[in-house]
Amino acid sequence: MGLSVVTETDLFRGIAQADLERVAHLFSERKYRKGATIFERGDAGDSLYIVKEGLVKLASHSGRGTETILHLLPPGAIFGEILLSEERRAFTALAETDAQVAVLSKQSLVQLLLTIPAFSLNFIRLLSQRLAKVEREYAGFGHTWSYHRLAKLLLKLGAEHGVTTPKGIVLTLRLTHEELANLIGTTRETVSTQMSRFRRMGLIRREGKAFLLNVSRLEKLTREEEPPE
Repeated sequence: MGLSVVTETDLFRGIAQADLERVAHLFSERKYRKGATIFERGDAGDSLYIVKEGLVKLASHSGRGTETILHLLPPGAIFGEILLSEERRAFTALAETDAQVAVLSKQSLVQLLLTIPAFSLNFIRLLSQRLAKVEREYAGFGHTWSYHRLAKLLLKLGAEHGVTTPKGIVLTLRLTHEELANLIGTTRETVSTQMSRFRRMGLIRREGKAFLLNVSRLEKLTREEEPPE
């Protein structure tokens, strides 16, 4: 496999070129059609994944079929990193669009951790960053208004998936109101109401099939303590 999949991720930052070439040969490559399952909740954790093309969705599903979207992962994102814990997968990974992923087996991961110190440090840093992010997100999850969470989500999606233009950040990622609701733990009806309110307030604007985000006003909204009128 080409080196770009490893050199463009923080996991392989600072690793010598000779080691990078060895690492590249340890990866395999898989392609998934939109909606295909990469792994399911309860599966054994036997591989580490890096998104090469497309989007990957990490989600959990209740016994009643309700979906909670945990993350939407763009190219370069790493997932499945808890494979060393011997725990089974806690969520399901799905191709949100047609996707291509690089796959590193558990055996190869252990080999890299034991033989390349820079890789080991990067891996520990990755796990620490993920834990800190989860703690930040869940600390205020039940203590903020839904409009706060929606504004923060739009800013996050804009930063991760948006396109910077002279007008501002354009979010071309097409998500239903149901999917947005699943990302912030609320209902589709609430998201529909808040999106309409955001448009009236000038926080977002339709640009064809995309949204133009007013980043400064969305950021200001996240700091306000009272719901918008």
